[in-house]
Amino acid sequence: MFTDVLFEVADGVGKATLNRPQQMNALTLDMIRALDDKLAEWAGDASIRAVMIHGAGDKAFCAGGDIRALYDAKKSGNGTLLSEFFWHEYRLDYRIATYPKQLIAVMDGLTMGGGAGIGLNAPVRVASERVVFSMPECAIGLYPDIGAAHFLQRCPGELGMFLALTGLRLRTAGLYYCNLVTHTVPSERLGRLMPESLSIDNMTTRTADISKLQPAIDVCFGLNSVDAIITALENRNDPGSTDSLNLLRRSSPTSLKVTFEHMRRMRGKTLADVLKQDWRISRHMMAGSEFFEGVRALLIERDNEPKWNPPTRSEVSEAIVNRYFEKLPDEPDLDLKL
Repeated sequence: MFTDVLFEVADGVGKATLNRPQQMNALTLDMIRALDDKLAEWAGDASIRAVMIHGAGDKAFCAGGDIRALYDAKKSGNGTLLSEFFWHEYRLDYRIATYPKQLIAVMDGLTMGGGAGIGLNAPVRVASERVVFSMPECAIGLYPDIGAAHFLQRCPGELGMFLALTGLRLRTAGLYYCNLVTHTVPSERLGRLMPESLSIDNMTTRTADISKLQPAIDVCFGLNSVDAIITALENRNDPGSTDSLNLLRRSSPTSLKVTFEHMRRMRGKTLADVLKQDWRISRHMMAGSEFFEGVRALLIERDNEPKWNPPTRSEVSEAIVNRYFEKLPDEPDLDLKL
């Protein structure tokens, strides 16, 4: 019996619970397919008026995709999993964003990567005081996918670009300040949360620390290249700029430049546009080695010494970056007809 996602219906509300708490509810392909299928079923069920998505336990809503499974698939030559995972994940994210009924993501604990794809693409986005959000993909040789180049456009100023490149962690107040969540609810109330209680359960969040950093972020991360951003940060003499530099320097040079270009190109684009481009970039990355080297160094062998290729930003040419945006030969573009 499949129990990695649990489903129930009560009082006309469908509830889906990501149920791998020991793995921080990390998404597998089977979980993605099960959730997508159930959402499609509930969309056509007239007795269901709303849907809520939760994560089991109190540590994580969803810490992302099961990247260990992707790493193992690459090692074993299982190209089918590497393709189908992203195809179905992006279609699920699109279904969530365009759902015909009220859909509420209830985020409590870690919400990263693929978990943010579910939580932050939802029309109604609830965060408890225990939420920790991040898009840390550049540090593992990937890039912020799952529609992040769309939902990060909600952030004021250049905070979206900043979060995409640095992977800085935000807590609830920061998420609210960045327009990434619509409601904040104390964790003690989540067990009895219903769609109609959202308007009375909101709590006041403290002032977001990131709001104090925004003026400097807008100046530096509004520049026209990764190199210019890093130079500007190097020329500043403040703790925030130093912290940002440290986050950028740990990341893959290729990932930084691809992410910057993706964020730049997708400004003003629809979620469908972004997900279709996400698909192309991800297919290139799964065909390459950068992501798998990052996973090896940081999560498998944990030597924390990834050997990026190319190893420096200066060696990541415009031609290399542009290649990630091209359609792969003999491969279809992402189909978002649900």
